[in-house]
Amino acid sequence: MATQVRIVHTYNVSEDTFWEKLFFDDEYNRRLYLEALKFHDWKVEKHEDKPTEVQRSINVAPQLGDLPGPMKKVLGDNIRYTEAGVYDKAKRRYRITIVPSRLADKVKVTGELYTEPEGDGKCRRVFEATVEVKVPLLGGAMEKRFVSDLEKSYGVGAKFTNRYAEEKGL
Repeated sequence: MATQVRIVHTYNVSEDTFWEKLFFDDEYNRRLYLEALKFHDWKVEKHEDKPTEVQRSINVAPQLGDLPGPMKKVLGDNIRYTEAGVYDKAKRRYRITIVPSRLADKVKVTGELYTEPEGDGKCRRVFEATVEVKVPLLGGAMEKRFVSDLEKSYGVGAKFTNRYAEEKGL
């Protein structure tokens, strides 16, 4: 059983600014992950800018927060994951696959991030994802927790992005 989620936020920048000046910018991403989201670690493992696409892989260590006992036993005290993504320049869509450092054969998270114009220098950032966890007795609860964490982190990210864009005059 998989859980689907659609997360939408309005950014106070145009689509061009979002994709060309924010999304792949090292300073923006470092501050997003380490300061706003308070991840333990963030690093770019791969970034290849090709004529029709950008391929990027990042490796991160998020804070897990309070986990129910059974989930904590399965996941452990810390976890890392790799987000492997491909940005299609023509379609302005970023497809991702998230591969956790533990349970990679049992946890599958895939998604697509894109923007839509919202008029007057604004855009709507949309993230549609599917979360599937194949762990007996815990799969459904873990999917709900992962979706909740995604919604929270994307909300924090949206607030940070708007502050950052204002700070940088974008």
